[in-house]
Amino acid sequence: MRARTVLLLPALLILAQATGEARQKQFGAPETFSANIAASGAKGGAAAATIQIDIQRYTPDADRTAVEDALKSGGSAAFLTALRKAPEVGSVSFADQKWPIRWAREQPSGKYNRTIVVVTDQPIFFVGGGSAKAKPREGYDVALIKIDVDNVGLGKGTMTAAAKVKPGADGGVEIDDYAEKPIQLVTVSRKLK
Repeated sequence: MRARTVLLLPALLILAQATGEARQKQFGAPETFSANIAASGAKGGAAAATIQIDIQRYTPDADRTAVEDALKSGGSAAFLTALRKAPEVGSVSFADQKWPIRWAREQPSGKYNRTIVVVTDQPIFFVGGGSAKAKPREGYDVALIKIDVDNVGLGKGTMTAAAKVKPGADGGVEIDDYAEKPIQLVTVSRKLK
């Protein structure tokens, strides 16, 4: 009986180590998030819906740098051209509509949290703009979603459903939102596969 216990102990240690490693690697692409959105206008009115953010892979550094450099050197028009040339890395979907994600990045934002930013190469909604029947406007060519999630994949975020992107004064990026205020992602949860 003792021989079985000795042989079983190394197997249990290996299994415990593998389980611990799996718990530590609870994120990374491919991954899918469901997000409940809440949009409201400054003049009243509100809407709620659920979107799905499906990330097949995060944008490689070379592609990310090409898009960022295009923005710095050529402004919004060059940024949009470079973004549309970048490979599709996922999609955002709502009901029966789908928009390709061309830029996706994850960064640690604490010991157990990370921030994920995705950009589509076209606007998703034109919410607000001071009208119940908001119309598309030139220059608002992309959508940007930013979520903050923990290791388990729970969190919240914001969505700029129609955005204008331009170089910022400090060398960063400036986002102009078509809506009067950002759309809130009140509940974000990572779907288990």
